[in-house]
Amino acid sequence: MKKIFLFLVLLIVTLVSCKKEKPLNVDITKSNLDTYTKGKLDKWLDDNFLNPYNIEVLYRFDRFQASIDKEIAPVLEDNVQPIMEGVSAVFIKPYLEITNKAFLLPILPKEIALFGTGEYSDEQITLGTADAGRQINLYEVNQYDRNSYTSVMGTPGRPAAFHTMHHEFTHILNQNIPVPPGYEEISSNYIGSAWVGAGNSAATAKGLGFITRYARNNKNEDFAEMTSTLLVEGQDFFEAYVVSADAVAAAKLRKKEQVVVDYFKTAFGIDFRALQAKVRLAIETYAPVTISRPIENFNAGSYTGFLVDKNAASQGAAYVTAFNSANALTTAGGYPLQNTVELSFLNRVTNRTDMVLKVRTNTAVEFWYNLKATVSVPGNTIKYALAAQGTATQYANGTAFQTRFKPLLDYLTTKTFALNWIDNIVPNSRNISVGFFDTSNSQLGFYGTITRN
Repeated sequence: MKKIFLFLVLLIVTLVSCKKEKPLNVDITKSNLDTYTKGKLDKWLDDNFLNPYNIEVLYRFDRFQASIDKEIAPVLEDNVQPIMEGVSAVFIKPYLEITNKAFLLPILPKEIALFGTGEYSDEQITLGTADAGRQINLYEVNQYDRNSYTSVMGTPGRPAAFHTMHHEFTHILNQNIPVPPGYEEISSNYIGSAWVGAGNSAATAKGLGFITRYARNNKNEDFAEMTSTLLVEGQDFFEAYVVSADAVAAAKLRKKEQVVVDYFKTAFGIDFRALQAKVRLAIETYAPVTISRPIENFNAGSYTGFLVDKNAASQGAAYVTAFNSANALTTAGGYPLQNTVELSFLNRVTNRTDMVLKVRTNTAVEFWYNLKATVSVPGNTIKYALAAQGTATQYANGTAFQTRFKPLLDYLTTKTFALNWIDNIVPNSRNISVGFFDTSNSQLGFYGTITRN
């Protein structure tokens, strides 16, 4: 029975000191496996996991459910339902919505065991394990707080429970259908347990085309880390990570991403992008914390740009007026415009301030205008200004028709915009479209569909 270990963390001195700061306060007498009586929590677990999914949730302290050569503490009973609500919302239901019970029930783990701390051993901590596709262990449940961003999402060096859950379930999928052959050749710099060493920094791992330090352990951990990161941390995190890598590493990461997407489709008939969207929505619905702000994604390079459709439902009235005024002038000049314009980064790898406005006519003639964005992440604002134009024909077209485009250009460059999601205006648009709100009146100026990669 092979156990697959997720994250091992260094700095045991710091971790021991953390243990001293908070008393455990777990009454182990309530966890006697021979004498306990099922209570309200047990009924909730049966109703939500055992009966519908044949998953037994083990939370009463059983020393033999974990490695006996490592130190571990019992779980606080008050934390059991909150974290299992998250497991249901963020792990089970997204898969169920994309597939069905007939597919999912046979491969779901039959047991999920909860532990209060990680498994401590020398200078390492285990944060998650999967045992032969039958049991998943989740650790550090006593620290869990659904109101905490770090608790829900973790950090790049220390993943949280939902990353762990998706990581370990990926191992279960791989036990049914292995990682595609040749995956290990994309980044061949695997180093086994030496991944914990100081020589394998986060920057080193990224430079070699790995999504985390732990991904350098072996190809199976690499694949599981790619999958869980894309699902839980999400596409915008991944885009920003790739943009900040060098060209060779970025190409490797993109190739791995495609292998993951293709694997889910070929092996299980699962639309990975649909699953990814379900997981992201589940996290943002389940956790009352701000998972991501558009301004942060914009500034990190998660987006390549926006497509702004003048005829989109609930499009900003001021933008529509400006666009129609420009269209009337260009049409009079013989060039009626397409309704959708593109606002994209010139090169998001080098900066996230230089953008280009691309407008096309019905006959595919293009007019381009370079814009410079002044971005305030703390203030959540963007201010555009016309910048030096390029030398391509499209820029020459723009210069020739700049007077006719004045209503649209003036609108874009005289306003200061705040970026926000618009799901209260356009339902189900979160992570799909971003609204640019005029800070002078807090009204929606315009919104655009996000483009990525």
